[in-house]
Amino acid sequence: MFFKNIANFISNFDYNQASPETINVAKAAFIDYFGVAYRGFKENPSYFAFLTINEIYGEATYNDLTSSIIGEDKIKQNMLSAAFINGISAHSLDLDDGHRGAHLHLGAVVFSTALSISEAYNLSGKEFLEAVILGYEIGILLGKLVNPKHRNNGFHSTGTIGTFAAGAVAAKLLKLDEERITSALGLSGTQAAGLLESDHSGSMGKSLHVGKAAFNGMLSAFLAKNGFTGSSSIFDGEEGFLKTMVFNDSLDEYSLEDLLMNVGDVDFRDIYFKKYPFCRHLHSSIEAILKLRPIIDKEYGHIDSILVKTYDIAASHDNYNPKSLEELKQSLPYAVAIALACGNLSIDNIKLLIRYGLFDENSNVDIVKTIRNLANKVVISVDPKLNQLYPSKRPSNVVIRLDENFRNGVFQNLVIIPKGDLENPYELNDLITKFKELNPKYNINKLSIIDDIENYQMTEFMEILNGND
Repeated sequence: MFFKNIANFISNFDYNQASPETINVAKAAFIDYFGVAYRGFKENPSYFAFLTINEIYGEATYNDLTSSIIGEDKIKQNMLSAAFINGISAHSLDLDDGHRGAHLHLGAVVFSTALSISEAYNLSGKEFLEAVILGYEIGILLGKLVNPKHRNNGFHSTGTIGTFAAGAVAAKLLKLDEERITSALGLSGTQAAGLLESDHSGSMGKSLHVGKAAFNGMLSAFLAKNGFTGSSSIFDGEEGFLKTMVFNDSLDEYSLEDLLMNVGDVDFRDIYFKKYPFCRHLHSSIEAILKLRPIIDKEYGHIDSILVKTYDIAASHDNYNPKSLEELKQSLPYAVAIALACGNLSIDNIKLLIRYGLFDENSNVDIVKTIRNLANKVVISVDPKLNQLYPSKRPSNVVIRLDENFRNGVFQNLVIIPKGDLENPYELNDLITKFKELNPKYNINKLSIIDDIENYQMTEFMEILNGND
């Protein structure tokens, strides 16, 4: 019954229901997504995925329904493959948007799905935005419903809930009726996957979750389009998503009917944008250390300890010996150490550090030795008061204690909400700056087309946006 009501909402949702503010946020989110995915295509996960897709499918297609690979202007792929690769590209940098309450990154899934279908079928920009807004709506609603319990059970919501969101986007763009939308959601649910072990062990499986969410959601919608049925009770049934992957017990205390009243009321502007290529749970600590950095003035040898007091989930990112880029993105000690030693946490600077031997215990490069020494001085502690603020806030209090030979001081900084959230927002200029830093050779003037996307068909739109000048 729950998904039948969701299907009714999907079927009846219209672009004109969205407020001007929501549409503007959608366009801003697309700028962020495109910039991250464009640069992300150059990363190893996207490269390996691209090789794999070509090895399995080749470049041949049996119809004209092809879509762009963001960052590659010469080759198009079938819709499923394009969405899969673009999803991986958009998540591989750990710089894509997210939602604090829903515990997931929606843009990488939603835009990858919507772009693939909209371009292949040459749909209008309005239809594209309509599906994007709808996808965020459904993803945020379901994410907030199942989390934090779903996340605490070890599931990566971007992969699991993201599959539902992708299915909703694809079903809307394919103009399925309510019965087929319900089947698409049911098929999405039985394919919903993603384990946090992939994330926190530092593997490329984290970005695979996004590619597969887009792929599986689209596959579900196309199967439903052709008559393949899916369970209408996959979400709330006796052996469905909620009971097996979220609550593991009775659902009596949860009124899904009451939750349905929130459909259409999710505030799209609640998404956050990321400044640093690290897990979002580390951003408050990074910002706190950056504010303390001028006080230390490179006198790192006089630091006795760096105490990071934060909430439980952030504190669990306690890898003191990362051995890969993926592990580094999940390491609170190294995030703090790099921020303090370098001040520059850009992708390019991190890759430079890796070339200098960041993961090599025998490296004699001074900056690498400094970072390693600082990381070993980081002490992570769960602060009960800060822990109570989570998940509505993501706080961190960083305390640096200096030795008696250097002022014998104690300096601290508390960050409650990191840059990019609604309460501490990114402005459009910040997103443009982020785009330029990631893609310095891209003609930034082409982004102006996004303001006018409603007046374009998506095939021409992508030729302009993704093509070479």
